[in-house]
Amino acid sequence: MEEEILSLAEFIEIINKHMKFILSITIISTLLTGIFSNYAVPKVYEAKTSIIIGPEILDSSDYEKKIQYNDVLMYKQMIKTYAEIAKQDIVCEKVIKNLGIEADLDDFKKNITITPQLDTQIIILKFRNKSPEEVARIANAFTDTFAEEARRLNPGVSVQIMDEAKIPKSSARPRPKFDMVIAFFLGILISLGIMFLMEYMDNTIKSEEDIEKYLDIPVLGTIPKVKMDVK
Repeated sequence: MEEEILSLAEFIEIINKHMKFILSITIISTLLTGIFSNYAVPKVYEAKTSIIIGPEILDSSDYEKKIQYNDVLMYKQMIKTYAEIAKQDIVCEKVIKNLGIEADLDDFKKNITITPQLDTQIIILKFRNKSPEEVARIANAFTDTFAEEARRLNPGVSVQIMDEAKIPKSSARPRPKFDMVIAFFLGILISLGIMFLMEYMDNTIKSEEDIEKYLDIPVLGTIPKVKMDVK
């Protein structure tokens, strides 16, 4: 049995025939996603800070003497160690205690993301919370506490805060507009998939062209449809 290959004209004809179905699925999925993202999913906000790790510089005259290429490479490698320090219980416990907040330690740590930047001496710290004001406050407190702890463990290291956390203006999750765009394209793909599945499973003969195409026999004649006026 030879494989049937749809021509472009047949492809467009099938889409046009099921256009209402495609539009319905796409619109419904997009609207439902928008409603769900806006009203059903709790908003979560994210605040970000950044720090840079390097040698302790006492004054500007020591800069050229202390900052060597090998030192830079060493501190690039060390940021992974400092990223692990930031994840330790002692840092999180101090933040919870200093801020006077009630939080489970494990849940608190799950909201923290520590990311060493590749081939740099920079570490990005992110924190998530349901309150935009609270998330900025906690992120800054966490960064300050981590910097203090890092200096305590290694007094010869400079841990400088580059960017402090700011109160986020929009939520990190959910993102209704982004979710609706994804739902829109998924709606199109799903409706097209269902449409072609329906066409594939439909083996009924609907026209004389179908007879010639699928049965490979000539059509000798057709019976036209005649509307009868009943008086």
